[in-house]
Amino acid sequence: MLKKLTTALLAGAIGLPAAGAFAADDYSGHTLVVGVWGGDIERLLRENVAEPIEEETGASVEFVLGGTGDRMARIYAEKDNPTMDVAFLNMYEAPQALSDGIVLPPDPETDMYKAIWDGMNNGCYAMSLVGLGIAYNKNIVAEAPEWEDMWDPEYNGMIAVAQYPGSEGDGLIGVAARLAGADEHDPDAAFEKLQGLKPIAMTYTNLDEIFAMMDAGEVAMAPMISGYVLSALKEHPDIGFSFPTDPGPVLVRDMLCLVKDSPEPELAAMFAEKALGVANQTDYAEQIFFGPTNSMVELSEEASADVIDTPEEVESLVQLDWPYVIEQRSDWTQRWNKELLEQ
Repeated sequence: MLKKLTTALLAGAIGLPAAGAFAADDYSGHTLVVGVWGGDIERLLRENVAEPIEEETGASVEFVLGGTGDRMARIYAEKDNPTMDVAFLNMYEAPQALSDGIVLPPDPETDMYKAIWDGMNNGCYAMSLVGLGIAYNKNIVAEAPEWEDMWDPEYNGMIAVAQYPGSEGDGLIGVAARLAGADEHDPDAAFEKLQGLKPIAMTYTNLDEIFAMMDAGEVAMAPMISGYVLSALKEHPDIGFSFPTDPGPVLVRDMLCLVKDSPEPELAAMFAEKALGVANQTDYAEQIFFGPTNSMVELSEEASADVIDTPEEVESLVQLDWPYVIEQRSDWTQRWNKELLEQ
């Protein structure tokens, strides 16, 4: 299991002197501010991280709920006098935040860093692993599909896509480029390949509408990001989910960032340790189907089947050049609407 950080490791991570352990009552009256999404993510972080910290230290933990855009705006606006200590960001936002000097770099000497899969701590600490795969109607598609199966003429007019811009579309562009022998740096190859999916059956904006169309037999397959999708599919027995292998799933991950010069750096480090620890990461996998970034997590066979958690699966993930992708989104949105959706 992930070892508890020593006071010395905490000091090294945040630039504090190592002498003297912090007693629980040292934090009475202190408040740790954490910016994060709501729902089950908040629930698990409250149960596994915030409540134990409050019990052990006497501090209070305040969750500020919302999207990453809200958190990014706040920590940029408060760069010289931050009030948020921990911010959960998307994988393509964290490197920019680090480059702009508003979050701390992950410390490679800490135990929590070393427990995370190699190459995942890009900008901040990797919190969870999900991948772009394929949801499919089991009555139409007999076996778990590979990416190329979406281009099978048998399913012409029965492929749905998510609204763009978004990570699902970015991932599909990256997949199409690779099927054409290139990568996302060659969007011409990607969009030429995407022509083979037309006519698109529908553009979905939420899971309820796309699952209804799949249950009705109007949609055979749709690229989707695992996690909440797999949880939702428990209510749709005729819909399956496939992690393709050629190429593999497109990696999407959430990042845990320690805000630079935050008011409560010691509590922030404690929060990160528990959030990235085995207990919370196990619950992330078993309850909300987010793959653990902590390589020491051991899941049951049933839980493991629904998430990315083995060395082989992690190695198979397709990692896009996200800074490049974000720069292209405006142009790609126009091409997506015109060339794929013919709008």
